[in-house]
Parts: sequence; C-alpha cells; structure tokens
Amino acid sequence: MDDKNVIDFTKKILENIPTDWLNLTTHRLDIYDEKLAKIQFLEEFEKLFNKKKSDFSKLEDLPTAYDYIRLGHPLSCILEWLISKLLNVNVENVISFSSRMIPIMSVLRKNLLDKKNTRIVYFEDIDDLNFEILKTVYNYSFSNHKINKNDKISKFDGSTILISKDNELSNIKLYSNIDFHISIQSN
Repeated sequence: MDDKNVIDFTKKILENIPTDWLNLTTHRLDIYDEKLAKIQFLEEFEKLFNKKKSDFSKLEDLPTAYDYIRLGHPLSCILEWLISKLLNVNVENVISFSSRMIPIMSVLRKNLLDKKNTRIVYFEDIDDLNFEILKTVYNYSFSNHKINKNDKISKFDGSTILISKDNELSNIKLYSNIDFHISIQSN
C-alpha cells in the first residue's frame, strides 16, 4: 500500500469530518451494534478509501464507531486505520490511547487474571511511567528491563510488552518475540 495515498486520503477526511465526529459523545442508536462498532465503521471506511471518496455526505453515512469498552470514536478508528496501513498490520491489532499507562495496565490485568507472566522491555528511559506504582498500588507482577536498540529480544514464557518512543509511525519496527508493542508518540 502506498503510504502517500493513505496519508493524503486521511488528510482529506480530516478536512471533511462530520460535526458529530467532534460533538457527539455517545453512539447513535439508529446505526449501532456495539460488538461491531469499530469493525463496521472501518469496513465502510475502507470502501470509501478504495473508491477514493471522502466527501462529507458519505462520511456522515458511516456506521457509528462508538463503543463503551474502549470509548472508541471515529477519529480514533481512523488513526488506528492509518497506523495499520503504515505498519502493514491488521487494523484489529491496533488500539490508540491518549494514556500511556492504560495499555500497559490492560495487558497486566489480563495476564494477572490468566496467571500469565509479563515482561516489559523498553529502549529509552521512560521517566513518566512509574513501574513501581504498578507493582505496589495495583499489585501487578512483572519484570521490566531497559535494553539497547541493537539488543536481541529473547523468547519469554508469557507476554512481552515493548515500550518505545517513536517520532514517525512509519518507522516503528515490529519484532517477532513481542506480543504488545506500545509506541509512545510525542504528539
């Protein structure tokens, strides 16, 4: 997929977003199926992309993207779609958060309930993430390791979370031994 086409299309979408995408904070019951909220929205969005249609009236007709579990939103879904295209991964494997801790806590909670080991590795000093609070306040069990960019990431019996700071989405490197890659963006 040509990154320029994806980026240009996304820019056109942002120029034509329906007002509901900014003002509506819940779902529209007339077009709502919570289990499929993101999926239905992005399937129809992908059709617009394939047809190169980004006019306002077509955007308003898209299914709702709101759900209560992840507080999804059309703009979040489009961001996730863009990231998936740039990284050539399935859009269902991309979730965006404005929080830096919630994605980590989500994995830690699930692994705690499943009694699964968790390892957190990170390349840079993540001074705004307090791993000790996760252990002492939330009682999550995990190991954390700072590594260098050239270090190999070994296999692990459990889940491995990689935390990185990446200035460009298209430059994110995905690793085979990583179960969850959390990329912190400056913007």
